[in-house]
Amino acid sequence: MQETKNPLIFLIEDSVVYKDLIAGHLKAKKFSNLKIFKNGEECLKYINEKPDIIILDYSSEGISGLEFMLKIEREHGDIDFIFLSAQNNVEVAVKIMKLGAADYIIKNDKAPKNLVESIERLRSATKREKQTKGFKVGVLGFFILLFLIIMIITFVSIFFDLQL
Repeated sequence: MQETKNPLIFLIEDSVVYKDLIAGHLKAKKFSNLKIFKNGEECLKYINEKPDIIILDYSSEGISGLEFMLKIEREHGDIDFIFLSAQNNVEVAVKIMKLGAADYIIKNDKAPKNLVESIERLRSATKREKQTKGFKVGVLGFFILLFLIIMIITFVSIFFDLQL
């Protein structure tokens, strides 16, 4: 996920009622950077906007959710996918997660709350990744600086030994 404060979220949902429910809940929770699409083909036209998260159904009309995710991941591996599906099938959920989905949420009365929690986990994970990366760069910089200091001391001592 690139933007942690207000991630760009694409929602692919063909049900008008469910789309309005999810979009309204996300906006109420301050996820206002939201674009809504009826199907995967429509979403593909805007994929170059580089969404942080794509929320989609496993069995969406046209291209299936899984096919869509696999197609997008080849070119845009930094996008997180959250499946929001009516299929309450553990094997499907496990398969999708193994193939790279960030989460699989069953469409029920707790789905909007679970979706927000999933997005929050992704935001936290991204923040931790940035902190870890910054720490690694800092440690690497320290050791490079230490190496340079040792090299300078070594060259100065060799130079002064040659002069005496």
